[in-house]
Amino acid sequence: MFIHHVNGIDWLVITAFEELKTIFIEEAGAIPFCFSTASELNLIDQAKRTYGYLPTLSGVITDTGTFQSQDNEEDLNPQLACLVEGRGRVFIYYDGFVAFVDDEQTFITRMD
Repeated sequence: MFIHHVNGIDWLVITAFEELKTIFIEEAGAIPFCFSTASELNLIDQAKRTYGYLPTLSGVITDTGTFQSQDNEEDLNPQLACLVEGRGRVFIYYDGFVAFVDDEQTFITRMD
């Protein structure tokens, strides 16, 4: 694991082996620049502002960020994660799945 700092947010890049971190960050995709601590919006609203309509997927996000859904053959573990105090958490998974979690709601979508 290592930290990648973008727009005032520390993103935790989750890797199995330190020497593979370059591969993992390429597989996980670019860290979204739409999220910023300078914005007054929560992370879900920041994403909606940038991407427009975000289709909702069914599933559950565990405390560790694992995405569990009956639509997936197996649970998805996040490759990128961030926590912004008072704004929520974002978990990014392989193949464009993204989960937003705050005190009031969990929002799961897929970005292409």
